[in-house]
Amino acid sequence: MKGRFILIVAMLALCPIAWADCPPGDLNRDCRVNGADLLLFSRDWLAGMESDANLNRAGSVDAHDLALFANEWQQTGCPIVINEILAHAHAEASDWVELHNVSSVPVDIGGWFLSDNPNDLQRYRIADGTIMEPNSYFVLYETIHFANPFDPGMIVPFAFTENGEGVYLSSGDDPCRPEYLVSEEFGASATSYSFGRYLTSAGDCHFVTMADLTPGRANSYPLVGPIVIDEIMYHPQGDADAEYVELLNISKEPVTLFDFSCNEPWRLTDDSGIDYRFPTDAPVTLDPGRHVLLVRDPIAMQQYFVPADATVFDWGSGKLANQGETLRLIKPGDVDDRGVRYWIEVDRVTYSDGSHPETFKHGIDPWPVEADGRGLSLNRLFPSRYGNDPNNWHATIPTPGAVND
Repeated sequence: MKGRFILIVAMLALCPIAWADCPPGDLNRDCRVNGADLLLFSRDWLAGMESDANLNRAGSVDAHDLALFANEWQQTGCPIVINEILAHAHAEASDWVELHNVSSVPVDIGGWFLSDNPNDLQRYRIADGTIMEPNSYFVLYETIHFANPFDPGMIVPFAFTENGEGVYLSSGDDPCRPEYLVSEEFGASATSYSFGRYLTSAGDCHFVTMADLTPGRANSYPLVGPIVIDEIMYHPQGDADAEYVELLNISKEPVTLFDFSCNEPWRLTDDSGIDYRFPTDAPVTLDPGRHVLLVRDPIAMQQYFVPADATVFDWGSGKLANQGETLRLIKPGDVDDRGVRYWIEVDRVTYSDGSHPETFKHGIDPWPVEADGRGLSLNRLFPSRYGNDPNNWHATIPTPGAVND
């Protein structure tokens, strides 16, 4: 134990920096990485995936985790995060935003500011003496707080828009945490659906649509479905045109990929030019458990076994990025005062080819390299689980239009 402790201390880099949120390596949850965390790390040496010291979430606690821990030495952060927001309340109900203290220490947020405008951060001042206890939640409501003319903290009244924007929490002139600013961007939302923080297996916090509203308590699981991205062939072996994306209805009801109220279809988009709009003349309805295939070239798909009854559409121009990108399935939302249509995200997958560690928080690309031009496709392991997480995907034999292996 003594030798291991000395080795760890010798590797530590003294380079303090402030984090928005607590830094990796903060094992005792006081939002700073110091000797107390070092002792906990040493005790968990060679422990398995269940250990908080397993910072890269792979194998056991080893030299890779030690390097990550050393990189965070003496870094500090602020444990107050924007945890959940409702921007599209039902009828006369109130918008709200929930803050969360993720640490084991109390934090005084009196005198901090909330806003929906990055150019005007001080629209609402939180009351003096507001203490957030360890692991606690604090909810601010539109009608009670930030748009209430009788609340002395209201400076400029505001409400959040269902078409998407940002929310900003800043510490103002707080001497303990000066110039602290945390923000979350969110897209368009359906009525009575919130956005909240979700921690992925790669250690990233995604701000995504939640299955249930949970003001004042821990977030629910993200909303998944009713249609999900189920299989991706982004880099075929042989014919480069044999790309496809498979969608699956995971619900118990038929789903029509068209909104008759606004006469708009659902769409599939990517970062590099694909923008497929589902048919409007004969809207597509997917029965429970059924797939629909979007392909780059129907002729090139002959190299696979595609069931005769499969529903197949050609997405037209554009191709999937071999190095990785973001695929989004979206459905029509509201139109703003300028007549601009907003789109609600149904599913999103940001995949990689397994060879770009520099784009990941812990320096490890967790996506399987076998799907990068080696004949295999990316298959979703559990369709009903959150899809924008590498641990829910693996590389396997292509099964376009059929149940994944």
